[in-house]
Amino acid sequence: MSIHSKILIHWTGGKDIEKASPPEKPKLYVERLEDYIQHGLYAKRSSESSLRKMKVKNLVRLCFTEIRLSQSKTHAKRYGKLGIGFSRDFILKKGGRPVIYVPYQPIKGYCILEESIKNLYKKNKNNSELERYAKYILAHVKIMDNGNTEDYFEEMEWRLVWNERSTTFTKGKNADEYRLKFTGKDIKIVIFPDETTKRLALENDIIKEQISRYTPILVNLKDSMNF
Repeated sequence: MSIHSKILIHWTGGKDIEKASPPEKPKLYVERLEDYIQHGLYAKRSSESSLRKMKVKNLVRLCFTEIRLSQSKTHAKRYGKLGIGFSRDFILKKGGRPVIYVPYQPIKGYCILEESIKNLYKKNKNNSELERYAKYILAHVKIMDNGNTEDYFEEMEWRLVWNERSTTFTKGKNADEYRLKFTGKDIKIVIFPDETTKRLALENDIIKEQISRYTPILVNLKDSMNF
């Protein structure tokens, strides 16, 4: 039996929604799901720490967790309580790949992988083309934990990264907005924050049309603990 899941979950980054009043949250989550179904998963330019103190600037990427559904609650607290799952093959064909994990603290001694990545990036500062390629390698590197209580290695994260030659992403309405388009057929599972949000989503004409046609798995966070 494979230890890997064949479904990769994108959590919608609902920290902004969680700041809303409790009665408003289900409506806002449904609006976000409708927006994603109509326009694609949302990504924007950002900067991110990669190999410890090394930062990747102007990075556009989408993240997916390769986890069992029973682990959903933990990751929902970190990334948002609405999850949309796609097959691993779908993300793979779009150019997504598993991230490379490195320890939070450097381990005493020489590590060929980390030294190679670091030197490739630092020693090509005057070569814009090689520096750009090194940047996209770094974009697939992540620390195993935050040195405190959060364990990132357990997420088995995949990333889908945009660059200038990418045909996977389309430009959004704003200059720094990018979208990964998909169809209802591509959705394998939707994890809702609660039963109220799930019910409201199924009353939404745009969502209902896609869900009823392709019948992905629909669960709320509480139910997902039983998978």
